[in-house]
Parts: sequence; structure tokens; C-alpha cells
Amino acid sequence: MKRIAKKSLIPLILIAALAGLMVGLPIIGHALAVGADGAGNITARSYTAGVTAGRFVKFTTAGVITTATVQGDSTVGVCRKTAASGQLTSYAPVGAETTITSGEAIAVGDLLTAGTLGKAFVLDASRALPQRISAVALDAAAAADSSIRVLVVAAYTAGLDSSPTAITGNTTLDANSTGKTYTVTADAVITLPPVEIGVTYTFINAGLDGTVLITLSPNSNDLIRGQGYAGADNTDHINTKTTAKKGDYCTITGGDAGVGWFIMRQSGTWAHQ
Repeated sequence: MKRIAKKSLIPLILIAALAGLMVGLPIIGHALAVGADGAGNITARSYTAGVTAGRFVKFTTAGVITTATVQGDSTVGVCRKTAASGQLTSYAPVGAETTITSGEAIAVGDLLTAGTLGKAFVLDASRALPQRISAVALDAAAAADSSIRVLVVAAYTAGLDSSPTAITGNTTLDANSTGKTYTVTADAVITLPPVEIGVTYTFINAGLDGTVLITLSPNSNDLIRGQGYAGADNTDHINTKTTAKKGDYCTITGGDAGVGWFIMRQSGTWAHQ
């Protein structure tokens, strides 16, 4: 598949996955009725062809899961357990962090879609099909058939650019940048705007392990809380450099003045200072 050019991006992808604003979530609501397996995965029954762990899956009209193989498929997650025809299996749903099998070389932060055999491919703008984003890469893959970490998402790219925005140094954001995903490639203090309800950003550490420090710095009257942090006004949230790993990420969203910024999801070692 053809890799799409890197441009500025306004993906409401992670909002879709975590806040219920996009099309994937009604499908997930259907799946939840089947039951969870206790590990953050959703149980379902395999279609006649069976399913393979580490591949994108979708629902059939009969309500069972099958491998998603087309860029426009409405994926519901990533298969977690190989199963033969009719057997019970499980999949990691929208909003989950899991592993997937690559179909080609992939970089951290790439937007991924389903392709041959349900493997992960970089979004391909050369196809006329609707562009379906099914995951964001948290690891890199040098070639096909590598196992990489991804964050499962569900969104179409209609009206959206298709690549994360790079941050290469100190940056000040405004509320108009809501919904963007940023890949941070060098030490950066990222100054957040005054908190507004629903304003959401995702930051992914794209540097080599132990080489990039990400500092999320709120307005002096705002705090960052969640994921075990009570928060305090004018306190930074930091992806510490010595323990930073390529693919560490943090998604934050704005609440009201009393809530401040809320950490919706994160991976890696983060600290308040």
C-alpha cells in the first residue's frame, strides 16, 4: 500500500475512541452486550472462516466477528485470541491498547487501517474507498509481520488531514487545535491554553528511548488531573526523560474551571512537577 504524505492533522480520532463522539461506539455498545472477558477485551463468536489474533476484525450481519480486510471496513477492534469457525474469542475494542500484526513498515504515530489478512497498513490515500482509521501506532515496524503496540480507534478521515502534527521544540497551543494528535521528536515544553470543555489533545513520544522530555504546562489557574494524580494549579505533567519510551502517550481533555484538564488515557512514566 502507498504511504500517505505527512501533513498537518486535525483527527478527532482519540476523542472518538474515548469520548463516544464517532461512529465506532454504537457498534461497540452492541458488542458489550455479549460480555467482557475480564481483561478489558470483549467476547464474541468467530465467523465461519475463523479469526487470527493480532488482526483487525469487524461484525457480520449475523453479529459475529470476521477479519476486516478493506480500508473502508467498519472495524470494531483487534482480535486477541485465534479461533476457528463458530468458537468464542475476544477482541480489544475502541479505546484499548493492544498489539497487532503489521502489513508493512510503520512509524510511531502513523494512522493505521485494515488490509490484506486483517493486518495493519498505513492509511492509503490512493484508494477511492472511504478512509477508515482503525488504530494509531505506538511502536514502529521495520517490515511486515512485526508485532507492534497500537491504540484502537474508529474514525473516517472525510474532511480531515491524515498524519499527526510534529512538535520539535517548545510549543504553545490554542483551543482551535483541539482534536489534534502530536508526535514529539525533541525536548518540548507544550504550553496549554486556558482550559475549555471538550478541548482535547494527544501527545505521542516519537523519540528514541530516553531521549525526549515532554512537558505539558497548563495555565497558571488550571490543573491536570486523572490517572491517580489529584492535580494542582500551575503544575506540569511530564513524560520523564530518563524513563521515556518511544510510543509513550497522553490524551487530555478540558473540563470546566473546577475540573481543569483531565487525563483520559496515557502510557509510560509521567510525573507532576
